[in-house]
Amino acid sequence: MKEKILEKLRKLEKEKNIKIIFAVESGSREWGFASDDSDYDVRCVHVSNENNYLSLFTKNEQVDLLEDNIDIVSWDIRKFFNLFLKSNPTVSEWLSSKLIYVSKDFNKIKKEDLHKIFSEGFSRSKIKQHYISLAKQNYEKYINKDSEVSLKKYVYILRAFGCIEYINNTNSLPPLNWKLSSKFLSENICKIFSELVELKKNSESTKGKRNETLDRWIEQKLNEKVEKQEDHFNIDFIDKLVIETIKQYS
Repeated sequence: MKEKILEKLRKLEKEKNIKIIFAVESGSREWGFASDDSDYDVRCVHVSNENNYLSLFTKNEQVDLLEDNIDIVSWDIRKFFNLFLKSNPTVSEWLSSKLIYVSKDFNKIKKEDLHKIFSEGFSRSKIKQHYISLAKQNYEKYINKDSEVSLKKYVYILRAFGCIEYINNTNSLPPLNWKLSSKFLSENICKIFSELVELKKNSESTKGKRNETLDRWIEQKLNEKVEKQEDHFNIDFIDKLVIETIKQYS
């Protein structure tokens, strides 16, 4: 499968005139609850042609390719680092991934070094707010309107709250695997989470009735206040890194 994914990445580079710096697996395969029919969620960072950065009309901020069961999303380096500076959990999870398809240096800085920079400087409150926002979107769009719902959406919501509790208890970034990141959830919620994961693993499309106990718990968690904490990133360093990396690959 890796060679097939690399082939798709080369195709995307050629079609969009970009250079992919790194590409990793993200989503359910890294979180530990992939089903047999799960897509391969390949997430990338790329540099465009130099003219793109000089033009009035920015292109290729995000490029996508969905073929077979391979879902590729690639962000331009500027989008990636703008979200990096906002302590976005998606950035953190891409940098944490152990399933790596492409890994080139960012002006002599490796992906592992970027992960360390992020983990030392991220805003705890911003990343928790991002996870709350993700949970809220899934709850309001997919759960809080029907009596029968997609059970995988519960799984995504519970994973988000597990990550928040992990940060609350350790002051550090949560692991990608759901069993590790949810260790600080209550025993009852963990039991429900585990049961839902097993159902999801059977199929991405598994549906079931809403769980009223879980719904009330989710609604309570969505309304919890997050104490503000600032990030500690060196913006000048990141800005220079982006400039030099664009020069390196464009």
